[in-house]
Amino acid sequence: MVGNFFIITFDVTIKLVVMKKKNLNASILKSRYLLHQTKDLRQYRVVDYRPLFFISLFVNTIVLLSAFSSEPKVVTEYKTIVKETFISDKVDDIELNDDAILKELIEQGCVLPNVALAQFKIESQHFKSAICKENKNIAGIKTSRSEYVAGKNREHCVYKTYRDCIKDYIRIQNRYLENIDGRYAEDGQYVALVKKM
Repeated sequence: MVGNFFIITFDVTIKLVVMKKKNLNASILKSRYLLHQTKDLRQYRVVDYRPLFFISLFVNTIVLLSAFSSEPKVVTEYKTIVKETFISDKVDDIELNDDAILKELIEQGCVLPNVALAQFKIESQHFKSAICKENKNIAGIKTSRSEYVAGKNREHCVYKTYRDCIKDYIRIQNRYLENIDGRYAEDGQYVALVKKM
């Protein structure tokens, strides 16, 4: 180190007199000086930059703390990914339109096929619901123990084809109609009469 700084400080008031022609007031500047002693023991005044250093240090500390202490914004996005699985690429299935479904219902021997078609539209939201597309379940069947059911998804039966769903619907309908014969209808051939109409 070249010299030592004395901790003794003193205030020096410097008065600047500005030309009176411009009608400006005199201003007073206060500076803080330190005494510096060299090797040959001479002393001279040096400007004390410690207050400026501490102010700068304080401001920089606040800036850094505010940059790192604030919690980062957490952006949470959810994406629903539907994985379509195809059991077979060449499955013979019916198209999802009124004519094709009505034709299949009639071929399979459905009682009141127009009512069944209306029910399918309600259950599948006009063949656009996720259950209809994912499970190939146009009837909204939740429980069934038939050979047509391939599994369960979203608490609904899953079918390999829409045709299998219609077959299962007709199986459930026939089981229901069998309970009508002899129990609810006086005529034991009530279901056969309904099917002929």
